[in-house]
Amino acid sequence: MSGANLLPGTRDSDRKTLVRHALSQGPRPVDELLAVLQVSQATFSRTIQEFGGEVIRFREPGVRTPRYALVRTEPVPTPQPIFRVSEDGRVAEIGAVNFLRGGTWVDLGGPDSRLHEGLPPAMAFAAPSGYLGARIAKVVAREIGVPFSLRDWSDDHRVKFLCSVGSDVAGSLMWGASSFAAHMASRQVPPIATADIPRAYQDLANATSQTGIGSSAGGEEPKFTCETEAKGHLIVKFARAGTRSSEMLILEELALRALGESGMPAAPACYFEMEEYGFLEVERFDRIGRFGRRGMISAGAIDDELFGMRDNWPSFAQRCEEAGMIGPGSVRRILVLTAFSELIGNGDRHFENLSLMTDERGRPTEVSPAYDMLPMMYAPVGGGIEPPLRLVTPSFQSLGARPDVWEQAFDAAHRFWTAAAADPRLSSEMREIGARNAQHIGEVVAPLLPVPEVPGRDSAGDTKQPH
Repeated sequence: MSGANLLPGTRDSDRKTLVRHALSQGPRPVDELLAVLQVSQATFSRTIQEFGGEVIRFREPGVRTPRYALVRTEPVPTPQPIFRVSEDGRVAEIGAVNFLRGGTWVDLGGPDSRLHEGLPPAMAFAAPSGYLGARIAKVVAREIGVPFSLRDWSDDHRVKFLCSVGSDVAGSLMWGASSFAAHMASRQVPPIATADIPRAYQDLANATSQTGIGSSAGGEEPKFTCETEAKGHLIVKFARAGTRSSEMLILEELALRALGESGMPAAPACYFEMEEYGFLEVERFDRIGRFGRRGMISAGAIDDELFGMRDNWPSFAQRCEEAGMIGPGSVRRILVLTAFSELIGNGDRHFENLSLMTDERGRPTEVSPAYDMLPMMYAPVGGGIEPPLRLVTPSFQSLGARPDVWEQAFDAAHRFWTAAAADPRLSSEMREIGARNAQHIGEVVAPLLPVPEVPGRDSAGDTKQPH
């Protein structure tokens, strides 16, 4: 009875109800829908045509059978265009994103098109988060109709933001014609002149503080983004001068510098004080010049989409290598960053503090420069309580005994603590713990470092006798 209508008495409206019910559970392949309806291919095609734009047909790369899905009209109309800004600042429309019942179809017109159960990783990464995200939520809440508190945002709210006002999100992608238009308009806004930085930074810091969002309890420093004539696009963190919080900004500058001096790519950072605030300028590595951008994506967005683990950085690196996403060099860099964090007391290694750079097709290529590196064990906690300045206590459970990893991590960490011990911007207590940690980590990590070459010994360890 193949090809025959097995339900001759079924009305068109009934068939549409059956299709709608099946697709309300998510995208379905055509053969599954034919089995539900028990109709011929021709009858099925006529039924689908009656839905008009309410149903979308698509074919995933490498899958022969097409799928059908119900299109969502909220939170934004479907489809929405996707734009990419290149490193030289040119903008191109590269595809479209379709929001469906039970998934999201990203149509890039080729093998990189994908169906995702929830938000695509690139959108999940670019959506507001942390201190900056909480501030953004308050600013745009009324304009686009989302909750004032970022904690109350759903994926629909994130989509609404990205497709409406997401013109300056991290990475190189934008979604929606409205965000694209806002981006083009922003190109006419001049960067902050060097002479205007004191006033501009004070105003931005005051405005950010008055929103009453973010707190040290969450481990998130107050910050804002801007573009200056001298340094380009920046993330600027700030704190009251003379406090433990401002010392943490100085330590972050020293940690990123120590990594760079040890051969590990790190975001350039510079701390300075003006009036009541201390500011840490961190240069954005996802921006090039005035308008160029580089693609990137957080470890969290990748892991949520592919692995669902979020355990630790070394295990994440191994999973990415096994999946063919990164090579041994990037894996080693992640291990060094983990070991360095252990040696400086940075336990804040969540999956948004590690990112991968991506190519023009959105595929990961290498680990991003280091960022958000500092001894968080000394950071103020809830209520402004300052933890005691104890010696660091590195853990070795997730790293193993790789001399090449520990050698570079120790070099960077020793540079960091030595610099902290001598930095006059820090309190005497912080300088003292810096000196003690510089000595302490050398003793702790000594068994893991390569055996130093001793004059007079050959490679087998035998003492060479003079002739």
